[in-house]
Amino acid sequence: MYCKYCGNRLEGDAAFCEKCGRPVEITSAFVTNPTNTEDGPEGGERVWSGGGYQSYEYARTTVSRDLSQVAIDCYGSLGYELTGQQETAVGKQTTLSFRRSRKVRGKAQLAKIQRVMDDSLASISRLENEKGRTATMRASMLGILAALVLGVGMCCSMVWDGLMAIGVVVGIVGIAGCVGAYFLYRKTYATESAHRNPKIEELYDLIATQCEEAQAVLRAS
Repeated sequence: MYCKYCGNRLEGDAAFCEKCGRPVEITSAFVTNPTNTEDGPEGGERVWSGGGYQSYEYARTTVSRDLSQVAIDCYGSLGYELTGQQETAVGKQTTLSFRRSRKVRGKAQLAKIQRVMDDSLASISRLENEKGRTATMRASMLGILAALVLGVGMCCSMVWDGLMAIGVVVGIVGIAGCVGAYFLYRKTYATESAHRNPKIEELYDLIATQCEEAQAVLRAS
């Protein structure tokens, strides 16, 4: 061993350098509970601890923002832990990142359960979107028609001579149609919700069942 300041050769048990007099800094060859990380195979992360390491596998999914917590719970039941959450600027979606120990057993069963969960979440998102899509389409059609009627009424009142009274009546009908588009949206949304909510509840129940099965697989392993 040599002095780090002057390079003088030191005795094995020396506390000070005989040449420069500075204290000897002893660096142990062994570190208690070392923790270093480096990239492992197949994108996994190796966390070194003593003579071994913990290796992870990773997963990522993108779901509707309203379903992000449900997705976190689903993947949690599969043994994953959340490592990242990023919301997209458009589309009201969230991208979730997870990791799980590669030592988890029963991966084949867990993979099947994960596919069922992913499909169920996608179906719930689709059904929720269909409610608003149908309501928006019907309300938009009525709104466009009402705007055309209102335009005709304005032409009768302001452009064509002798049609003032008719134009006023037609304009009132057009305004009523524009207001009615809002109420049509609400009614259609309520009707579509009543039609699709039972299926959505079935999917939530299926997800809950799959979470329980995943936990049973993890406990058994």
